[in-house]
Amino acid sequence: SNVETVLKFMLTAQRGWTALEAIFLASADIRAQLPVHTKTFEGVDSEFKQLMKDLQMRPGVVDACSMDGREQASSNMCKMLEKCQKALNEYLDMKKNIFPRFYFVSNQALLEILSNGNNPQKVNEYVTDCFDGMKEMRFVEKGNKPYKVVDGMYSKEMEFVLFPTEFVITGAVENYMVDLEKKMQ
Repeated sequence: SNVETVLKFMLTAQRGWTALEAIFLASADIRAQLPVHTKTFEGVDSEFKQLMKDLQMRPGVVDACSMDGREQASSNMCKMLEKCQKALNEYLDMKKNIFPRFYFVSNQALLEILSNGNNPQKVNEYVTDCFDGMKEMRFVEKGNKPYKVVDGMYSKEMEFVLFPTEFVITGAVENYMVDLEKKMQ
C-alpha cells in the first residue's frame, strides 16, 4: 500500500510539474506577476529534479518508494504544486474579468497572449480567438518595423475595415484588447 500511495503522489506531482514548468520558469510575465509562487515553484522544481535523479539511482520500485520520508516529500510536492496552480488560475481569472473575451481562449493560449503582451504582432495571432469575425489587425508600418499603431482590421474573409481614427496600442494586453473592442464597435 505504501508503494501505491507514493506512486500516486509522484504521478500527480509529475503531471503538475509538467504543466507548470514552462509557465513559471519561462514566462517573464508570470514570474513578475506571481513572484512568491514562482519562488515556490522553483523550490518544487529542484525537489522534483532531485527526486527523478534519486529514482534513476534506485531502479526497484519498492526500494524507491520505501525510502524514509518519500511519501511525505511527494505529498508536500503535490500540495505546493496545487498552490501554484491555484494562484495561476486566480491570475488568469483576474485577466478574464478585465477582458471577458479571454474566456473564449484556452488557458495555454491566454498565457501565450499575456506573455507576449508587449509584442502586439504576436498577440495579433490570437485575435481571431477573441473576436469571431476578425482575422487580424493591420499595423501602420514606419520604416521596416511594424509600429504599435493599428489603422484597421481584416475580417476572416480578408475584407478590410478602416477605423475612423488610428488605434494606438499601449498598456497591458487586457486593457488594449478592451480598447480594440471599443474601436471595432
